[in-house]
Amino acid sequence: MVDKSDISDAILLFEYSQTARVGGRAPNVIRNLWGLVKRNKISFHSFPPAKSGGVTVGDRLPGQIRVNSQYVDHLPAKEQLGALSLVLVHEGTHETVGFEPLYSELAARILPIYYYRELSGPGVFNEANDPRHPGKQWGTIRITPNTVFGSGYQEESDALKKDQLLDYVLSIKDYTEPRYIDAEWIIDKLQLWGGLKNRWLTTRGLYIRVLAETVKTSFDPNYAAAILDIMESVERRDDWTVMMKEAGALHTIQLAFEISTSQRFSARIVQLERKWGVRLTEWPPKP
Repeated sequence: MVDKSDISDAILLFEYSQTARVGGRAPNVIRNLWGLVKRNKISFHSFPPAKSGGVTVGDRLPGQIRVNSQYVDHLPAKEQLGALSLVLVHEGTHETVGFEPLYSELAARILPIYYYRELSGPGVFNEANDPRHPGKQWGTIRITPNTVFGSGYQEESDALKKDQLLDYVLSIKDYTEPRYIDAEWIIDKLQLWGGLKNRWLTTRGLYIRVLAETVKTSFDPNYAAAILDIMESVERRDDWTVMMKEAGALHTIQLAFEISTSQRFSARIVQLERKWGVRLTEWPPKP
């Protein structure tokens, strides 16, 4: 079972990793984690089941980090220190960066992903303990990719390689709330991370849903134009079906087109209607 002494060991493990030695924001994360330790602001808690159905591994309140001890304790003993270290790096990055919520969530995953790749590969030698400390892990610490804990990081790592970490984060319901993503954010970021063609179909559907809901109050034709761009980014019926399943009520999309586009997008809309056999507006189709 993990205890308070493991917190310092977990931070030290990251500090001696090659990932931390590369630099970037790692030194600031380490400095902030040690500062929290000195103020006794990193602790273990037992969390209730997460609303999203997942497991809360850790979280951050202003100026403090809490780790789900039950979750870490249920991991194989040889995985616990590495898992705790990864959780602290994730939450410590949140504590370090001052980004808007969704960018903060991306940043808080990127650094741990690189650290996970080291832990699941060559491993990191634990400088904190040796065989003279019974019950503690010593030697080289590794994370196994096919464990419950490791598989989640492996999925994130695979997504980052494809420039799809955004999609991975947005597949978690908690991060689709308005404080994370809104219509303006979508418009600004459509061409980033490989553009629309590189977005998961579920992400494209989420984009359509958010944009269509926003049109009802903003009447901004740029949002309707973006919806069309997203719809035109799919070529296969199966892809269209998956995307539209996430796009919300068809009536909301129809209303968005009706109140914001006039006739300047009518040809594109009609083409989509004929291609997919769906009515996207109440306009009569052209002969």
